[in-house]
Amino acid sequence: MACSLVPINLNDPAEYEELRQQRILCGWDFSPEKFALWRQKQEAGLKSFFWITKSAEDGDSDQPPIRAGHISLDAFTEPPDWDLANSEKTNLTIQTFFILPQHRSGGLGRTSMKLIEAMATKKPYGSPNCEYITLNCLSKKHYYDEVLGPYVRERMSICNEEWYERQGYVSWKVEPRYEDTLPDKTTPFVFEASFMRKRVKQES
Repeated sequence: MACSLVPINLNDPAEYEELRQQRILCGWDFSPEKFALWRQKQEAGLKSFFWITKSAEDGDSDQPPIRAGHISLDAFTEPPDWDLANSEKTNLTIQTFFILPQHRSGGLGRTSMKLIEAMATKKPYGSPNCEYITLNCLSKKHYYDEVLGPYVRERMSICNEEWYERQGYVSWKVEPRYEDTLPDKTTPFVFEASFMRKRVKQES
């Protein structure tokens, strides 16, 4: 799958709105406050944010590339976690990664990950100091849980932890992270996240 990563300009109203619509479809992190934080982190050099673009479906070279999703490479986390990402860029994290449902085939996700991994050890978006790319996702324990599994699988078509394992990422810890409600829609619950990483620094 041929695709490219194009920097997102959050100061452009059209790009801002397009990203907001994608985040609404994603289901989280679409508030003005969140976007203001992301813009601040971009300006501080702590967030690299990209459109995942691909050629027009009909192959018409006169058509602009399709913004099929977005992905970030960040030197900060919320809440702060040095092992996930830090301002020295020894670890960088993927905090936002979303592909529109109609484009989730043909290897677009895998290609996007390879592109972001290649950026991690090079300026201007990454650093030669970067050792690991990290991320966190819903633990597969919940995806396959007898009680919670059906509820989770209604909202997630694949087990993200297993998908990242296939891309070479390894879990090093599991912690409570994602606040939600149980299927009764009233009982609060904190789902566990699997914290995963992949070494990108080449051995000397």
